[in-house]
Amino acid sequence: MRAPSSLTATAIMLAVVDGFSAGALPPPVQQQHPLSHRLLSPRLDRQPRHGQPVAVILLPEVPADGIARALGYLVGAGSLLLYTPIAVRVVRQGSAEGLTITTWWLKLAAYASSDIYCLSKGYPISQYVETLIITVEATLLLVLVAWYQKRLDASFAALALGFAAAAAWALNDAPAEALAAGQALSTLLNTAALLPQINLNAQRGEAGDFSPVTAALACAGCTIRLFTTIRLADGDALLLGGFGLGLLLNGVLLAQILYYGTRAGNSLGAVLASDFVGGRTADAARGKPRDSDEDEMERINRELL
Repeated sequence: MRAPSSLTATAIMLAVVDGFSAGALPPPVQQQHPLSHRLLSPRLDRQPRHGQPVAVILLPEVPADGIARALGYLVGAGSLLLYTPIAVRVVRQGSAEGLTITTWWLKLAAYASSDIYCLSKGYPISQYVETLIITVEATLLLVLVAWYQKRLDASFAALALGFAAAAAWALNDAPAEALAAGQALSTLLNTAALLPQINLNAQRGEAGDFSPVTAALACAGCTIRLFTTIRLADGDALLLGGFGLGLLLNGVLLAQILYYGTRAGNSLGAVLASDFVGGRTADAARGKPRDSDEDEMERINRELL
């Protein structure tokens, strides 16, 4: 049998190409995955003719909900350390003068409102486990700040009793509309909670006693929560708004701490480690160190550089 001439071969090739274009021949690759219409052109997505071989491309599915749940529990574990640096700093210094008690009352009210809302909606605990933990931590820090500022008095007790009564009512008798309003209010409370601290830092021109580690962890947690809320809570607008504002304000607070700390001549490492390094490092990180502490600051900066 003679080999086809170049003209004949060219005619065969053109016929094959024309066959693909007209649908007379099967496409070279058949995509049967549910997402094929997003990844392949409509021509390659046609069904094959009966009996014709098909090349199948399998695309692995990404378990986004599973990832969201895992991240949720990761944030919950990280929340165990969220306010620990602030507590360590206050206890080590024996003072809470760089913190505002209003911040912790507002934070406690905001977190409790969010806890009650999520419980009422039946969301999986991985969606708000860190809020439950932070509620306990905020309560402990509120008491700690009140103790060192000598404000554990009758007015503190009256506020605590009123808060407990309101929480009990919300858990047992509050209508759904009131719970939704409480969640919306928690967004405002979380916003307002950091504003007194930001204002205090700006007035003093220093970072105060708010922890840079806490602010950084809060930023990371809010970012993750934006993702998990979309995946696990159907993109609940109230939750998304709360986490978005939390990310913004914690970012501002972290920027303040780093700015005032480094402006005073401290290294970035000294500012970030100020929660855990003993001695006068916390005073150095505030941005207004005392003259008697300058030698100590220089030594700490040299060690951390």
